[in-house]
Amino acid sequence: MAVFAAVLALVIAAAVFIGPRLLAEPPVEISYSEFTRDLAAKKVQKVLIESGGLSVSTSDRNVFVRMPNGLVSADYIERVTASGAEVDFKKPGFDAAHLASILVPLVLVAAVLVMLAIQTDFKPTSRWPRVIRSLPNRFDDVAGQEEAKAELQEVIAFLRDSEAFTKVGARIPRGLLMVGPPGTGKTLIAKALAGEAGVSFMAVSGSDFSAPLIGIAKSRVAKLFEQARKKAPCLIFIDEIDAIGRKRGGGGSAADREFESTLNQLLVEMDGFNTTAGVIVIGATNRVDVLDPALLRPGRFDRQVHIGLPDIGGREAILNVHARNVKLAEGVSLASIAKGTPGFSGADLGNLLNEAAIFAAREGVEEVTRDHLEAARNKIIMGLERRSLVISDEERRLVAVHEAGHALCACLLPASDKVHSATIIPHGQALGLVMRLPDHDRFCIPVEKLEADLIVAMGGRAAEEIVFGAKRVTTGAASDIAHATNIVTKMVTEWGMSPAIGMVRVARSGDSLPREVEQEIRRIIDEMYAAAKTCIEDNRDALDALTQALLEHETIEGDEVREIVAKLETRLAA
Repeated sequence: MAVFAAVLALVIAAAVFIGPRLLAEPPVEISYSEFTRDLAAKKVQKVLIESGGLSVSTSDRNVFVRMPNGLVSADYIERVTASGAEVDFKKPGFDAAHLASILVPLVLVAAVLVMLAIQTDFKPTSRWPRVIRSLPNRFDDVAGQEEAKAELQEVIAFLRDSEAFTKVGARIPRGLLMVGPPGTGKTLIAKALAGEAGVSFMAVSGSDFSAPLIGIAKSRVAKLFEQARKKAPCLIFIDEIDAIGRKRGGGGSAADREFESTLNQLLVEMDGFNTTAGVIVIGATNRVDVLDPALLRPGRFDRQVHIGLPDIGGREAILNVHARNVKLAEGVSLASIAKGTPGFSGADLGNLLNEAAIFAAREGVEEVTRDHLEAARNKIIMGLERRSLVISDEERRLVAVHEAGHALCACLLPASDKVHSATIIPHGQALGLVMRLPDHDRFCIPVEKLEADLIVAMGGRAAEEIVFGAKRVTTGAASDIAHATNIVTKMVTEWGMSPAIGMVRVARSGDSLPREVEQEIRRIIDEMYAAAKTCIEDNRDALDALTQALLEHETIEGDEVREIVAKLETRLAA
């Protein structure tokens, strides 16, 4: 209301002080002959010389005489002065009336815009924030996050019966912070929590508090909590809370001050209201490291619930939930799909089943088969299949040699993940691909597994060099080199797996690393490349056999790859 009163006062002042000047009648324009007669009759009292003419004041009126520039000479001025009139020149600058004619419309437009913005944000009947009173979501709709659901059971109990907690002096956390990668189900869990408790639910995002005018974002925070108290018991869910909860840096710009004001309002609201009223705030972010410490202290977001990527059992449970609305063919094993999708989030798994259903619909069948699921997984991991891409026979053979090198190294190294399939059909930006899938989820990766991954990554370029020569290697190993460099850099700078550097964490200086660290990264990559070349040179027959199989069939399954390699190893051993 204070802002509204200030804008109204500004409009009134403009109307009182500037408006009459705009509404005043303009001076009457007369001819030069009439001006000459008045001058001869000594009726002219004052002449103001300005651009375009003369402003003339007589005994009974003010008039304007239009005269072209350059006709008013010194002799002419003396003649006018001799008639008894006072002569003056207009000072340079803007005319007040002209300036007012520009400013007043701008002030009026700005006033209207401000009043509209204020009414939109503070009007009690505004649609924001939207309140949902009965959500259909339940914890049965959320799979793969059993620990998180168990952690939230006490929140449900508090919202249903807060007196049971207050009798013994217990205090429920004012805020819960859900932390986890994108797509793991943070929003879904918040909805299920409100649905299980049977309370009102308000869902907003951090970007909802951004506004073009100063003070509106802060007022939106206050409005959110005011509405929540009216609808208590209520859950407030703030998605991407890092948009308004970032660490304060003390910047001097207006944007920095506005951001800090909005964050301070959030801190005050969370620390000020009585939690027994049944209002709990749930924030969601995947950037907890950037949040302000004051937001995480006890009394605000003092409890964190980690919503991580699901394990193999969680993935199977999530697939079963998403498969409720998908017709699966008899014999389709979701357990095998879960095993072959390590690192997939709940959103990824839902997308997998949807893509498989789309493939089935394109073929005109009513059930999703294992082949549809495999095609959907390949599309998500490798990209869309590009059979229309035409490549020459020479390039096709080169791609086959490259992928055969990867597959051969993966089969010969016990620590490597098993080959699931190898193909020379272009997918996405890749001309070929070897897909490897682990037997189980890994949470701690040993050095031998990392070294095996590096040798497999180097296997494609090593095969090219051995078969075609050093001068005919191609750019096809660019992604392999980037992947290997990334792994080795972490081994040296973060994981303490370099004897030369030791178990220390090495920080970057700008975009570069210390020289000895870069030399160590180069040494490890060179060793892994040499190991890949040795592996392929010792099993050249197996490489040629895999290359021929890829050229004939374009795609070969992992069992066939292992069968070819094992058969040639047995023959060599005999």
